[in-house]
Amino acid sequence: MNRLQKILKARANGIKIPYRAMLASEKTGLPFPALCAVLEKESAGGMNVFGHDPTIYAGAGTVTKEKYLAYKARRGPQGRGGMQGVGPMQLTWYSYQDQADALGGCWKPLPNMIVGARLLKSYWDASHNWITVGTRYNGATSYGVDLAAKVRKWENILS
Repeated sequence: MNRLQKILKARANGIKIPYRAMLASEKTGLPFPALCAVLEKESAGGMNVFGHDPTIYAGAGTVTKEKYLAYKARRGPQGRGGMQGVGPMQLTWYSYQDQADALGGCWKPLPNMIVGARLLKSYWDASHNWITVGTRYNGATSYGVDLAAKVRKWENILS
């Protein structure tokens, strides 16, 4: 399956922003099926939304530049005002959000995905195990187990 076919197949199977996801995969080396699996888990296929952690901006809807900058001002440096998942990759930790800002804005899907994909790729390079990757990304072993199953699912869809 060529690149365009994979993008179209990903869109047909629920990935909202497959072209940008492919770009993030290519820029970071994270396999496209793994990125699709994370987007499915984190943001219903890549929706650009705030998360639902029980802290500031919980469920604040679509991430826009204006909302994100207001959130970031409230979050403050080092996240002392509270942190919330942001964007398709649900970047929660302040330094990851700041890294995406340095790439053009955490509120934009592509910089958001590049930062998340870089992190996931570093976990993959250290372990070569999707359960470990997911557990490190989210903190829960159950997340890692589910991620591994979703990566296999996406490998089958995109093969």
